[in-house]
Amino acid sequence: MLEPKISVVMPAYNAEKYIAETIDSILSQTFSDFEFIIINDASTDSTQEIIESYKDQRIQLINNEQNQGVAKSLNIGLAAAKGKYIARMDADDISLPQRFQIQFDFMEQHPDIDICGSWMETFGSKKEIIKVPLSHEDIRDNTFFSCAIMHPSIVFKHSLNLRYSSEFPRAEDYDLWCKKINKWKFANIPEVLMLYRIHENQIGEAHRSEQDNNANDIQIRNIKDIGINLGEREKQIYLEIIRGVFKPKNKRELLLTAKMLDEILVSGIKHGYKQLFQDRITNFIKDLQEHGIQNKATSLKLYFTIFRKWKIFKTPKANLRYIYHCLRNLLHL
Repeated sequence: MLEPKISVVMPAYNAEKYIAETIDSILSQTFSDFEFIIINDASTDSTQEIIESYKDQRIQLINNEQNQGVAKSLNIGLAAAKGKYIARMDADDISLPQRFQIQFDFMEQHPDIDICGSWMETFGSKKEIIKVPLSHEDIRDNTFFSCAIMHPSIVFKHSLNLRYSSEFPRAEDYDLWCKKINKWKFANIPEVLMLYRIHENQIGEAHRSEQDNNANDIQIRNIKDIGINLGEREKQIYLEIIRGVFKPKNKRELLLTAKMLDEILVSGIKHGYKQLFQDRITNFIKDLQEHGIQNKATSLKLYFTIFRKWKIFKTPKANLRYIYHCLRNLLHL
């Protein structure tokens, strides 16, 4: 038997409510040259029975004797895969009918790309289109701050020998992208190829706090990877800045934050981060300007040491306006 062009790898745990709809979406693909590896991760509901009710020869069921979690289950499926490309799938999502054809054609036409994802549309308790950056350069810049590859949407080369770590069990994908962003080439297709179900029982929702903690650790690791070691308060400040909730407590903290962002920007540029990264950090610095104006002791110091250096104010008028407000505060006008 010829090896399939695509191996679909899907872990499933207690997915009886949605898995039939998910399987149907795979079996209904316009591209049919695939094997469908489903890893039943010791489900205690009727997940296994539903999978076994399908008689399609492309389905290969692997039953874990004990619950292994997503990362280990994925690695079990990857070890069994034989396709030229591997496609990810989650047991509660839906692949649109032409997903595999579009991604297969893209990978064949762009042999330099190692992994491609796509845009997704959420459904269920929330509906929106998730648009992620398209080029490798923009994906790399965004991945420094957050995940820019939607895990359920990816297709990648089998030859990568991709495997997931269990170090971050609620963010195994983001962990891997950050580790490999400088070794593999990524792309996203600007089309909605997946419907991503939002519901209270999915892993991301049920373990949101742990997922956030995993992401925090990875984002701090990204900082360390560009040669910057942050103190504990600096780490907390940086994470608060990313989430848009930072408010400096005093003059010292305001200056500390500006200096930290300045160092991150300089080091990131040295490590090859491009415009989107630079814009993001510059916007973080720009957010400090109101705090700078309000703090009489730091307003002008911030301007001459940080704001002017990174051209936070784009026009002479904007520069003069900031200085005017600084002087006005100093003179108690």
